[in-house]
Amino acid sequence: MKARIFSFTVPLAAALFMFFYLLDVGYESSMRGLDLSWHAMLGYAHENRLQHGSQIIFNYGPLSFIESGIYFEHTHREKLLYRAAYLLIVGIGCLAVLHIRSAWALLAWCGLTLHLIMWRDVYLLLPALLLCHHECRREQGNAAQLAISLLLAFGAAFACLVKANAMFLTLPAIVLASIYRFTVRDYRPIVPVCFAVSIVLLFWLSGQHVSGFFGFVRGYLDVSLAYGADMGLPAPFALHAAFIVGAAAVVATTLRVTHPASTVLGLLTLGYLLVAYKMGFVRHGAHPGAAFLALAFVCVVHLWGPGGDLLARNKRRVLAAVAVAAASLVTYILAVLLPHGAVIKGYVHVVEHRIRYVVDPGYRAVQDAESRRRYGMALTEARSAIPFVDMEGPIDIFPFEFSLAYASGLPIATRPAFQSYYATSRHMSAHNADFLASPQAPRSVVFSVTPIDGRYAALEDPLTLRAYRQHYQVDRQTPNALLLTRRASPLAQSALCRTSEVGFDLPLLIPWVGPDQAVWAEMDVSTTWLGRIVSVLTGPPILRMTIATPMGSTDFRYLREAGKTGFLLSPALVSTEAAANFFNGESRPEDNVLGLSIHQPSAAMPWFDEKITVKLCVLSWDSAHKAGQ
Repeated sequence: MKARIFSFTVPLAAALFMFFYLLDVGYESSMRGLDLSWHAMLGYAHENRLQHGSQIIFNYGPLSFIESGIYFEHTHREKLLYRAAYLLIVGIGCLAVLHIRSAWALLAWCGLTLHLIMWRDVYLLLPALLLCHHECRREQGNAAQLAISLLLAFGAAFACLVKANAMFLTLPAIVLASIYRFTVRDYRPIVPVCFAVSIVLLFWLSGQHVSGFFGFVRGYLDVSLAYGADMGLPAPFALHAAFIVGAAAVVATTLRVTHPASTVLGLLTLGYLLVAYKMGFVRHGAHPGAAFLALAFVCVVHLWGPGGDLLARNKRRVLAAVAVAAASLVTYILAVLLPHGAVIKGYVHVVEHRIRYVVDPGYRAVQDAESRRRYGMALTEARSAIPFVDMEGPIDIFPFEFSLAYASGLPIATRPAFQSYYATSRHMSAHNADFLASPQAPRSVVFSVTPIDGRYAALEDPLTLRAYRQHYQVDRQTPNALLLTRRASPLAQSALCRTSEVGFDLPLLIPWVGPDQAVWAEMDVSTTWLGRIVSVLTGPPILRMTIATPMGSTDFRYLREAGKTGFLLSPALVSTEAAANFFNGESRPEDNVLGLSIHQPSAAMPWFDEKITVKLCVLSWDSAHKAGQ
């Protein structure tokens, strides 16, 4: 009897720890900056029921407000309710699927869970991972096991509406599990139907129009493709190699092509690790902790899952070694990111705070009051950073810093792809440009030149810059920002184009343009078939470009997606002054671009075709060309 009680209380303790620890989100004391600005947008979008796929395009979905680090008083309790529901589902799934039976296993699970405070993306992958493992071992006619599968399918649907990477794992996992169930002659597709119904129901409950569901999915796909093509940051080769070696060991240990269930789980693991690799190594550079934490979790699921007892001793040792190594590396990355000694102390403080927050109403009231106070301070800080007063709403901010628009108190009319750095594809940038041409466009835009990662500024949301030239004019200017206000009528635009080809590292001569003209460039850097295959696994290499002006040559990062969409190449919009002159139709000769070259990446394999197709258009604007004239 004691053994049975112990075997139940240990996994229950693991599930409760995950619930208490992850229920409350630590709110930030500021809303300024690149990341906190989109955190503010997640909360604002939910409060105002913005429609994903049309009014907002991002790799976070309609339930992503539960991940926002900005306090919103009106939705704080709703956030806790949604998080509680999701964490209970994950906890019950872990309780049912994983055989956590010893104190050591409990400590290992809680230790991995501690890291989720930094990389919460990983827990969004757990429902699909657990579901597929459970489905491959579920007995026909077992109603209790079927109930767990349905619960995990609902949790997987929930995760899909939080962030795109969960959807990219869940859909293949559902397909693989369904195929396996067909092979064991369980022909009733209850689980996939439950998943489909759940995701549509949750989409509707989150304030979205069901008719816009496929537009929302299209946005997920487009943002993710743009991220994969242009958002990667360089990571040390050793980290790439360490992850690939660990992933290969896990797949080789768990994949048995002669056994249907093992084949399915091996393919699932391969897809999971691919998503984890993208999740960790895109945008995070030298700190891809999410990828290694996901690697540790998949090892644990294989060890403690329904088929873990069937693994040979050597295979279990390999999985345990990979899990320990991956978790140790995550701890090391955290130690580098956080101040010395703050990792252990920080975890202890967070665990204590979050458990007290759930069980102590008085403590919870005090903490909520503190969150409101810090929110007021953050709002005041953001409001004081707005560079202009007496603006007319509705308002938008370019290139990011949505928090300034929110803090202004004015009506907001932000672009659907609201942060310029990821709006590099034609779909997103054209969506933004169409919005700026519509009656819903903002009256005022606070504009600044703030590219990230050493990019050429005009490559970020390129069609929006072109739309600003047509529809807006400079009202006021500070050293670091412009206030653009909407024109009474848009400028007419004409273009004279020519197409040619150029090789890597060879200079491309750029036409000289007048003060009220610009050169628009569309450049197709095509990937070879080998490059397309390898880029699915590792992502493409970073491309560099050099532009030459009368003032000298400068190197920038080149973005393939934006280059294919087209961008304003000349004049060079690399400063606030240059942007002001461009929008006023008074560009200076020293801002003209004379030449451009794209540099071949140094690599052992041919990533890209040798020739680059280039279309250059000289754009002109004329306010005298009115409709009907």
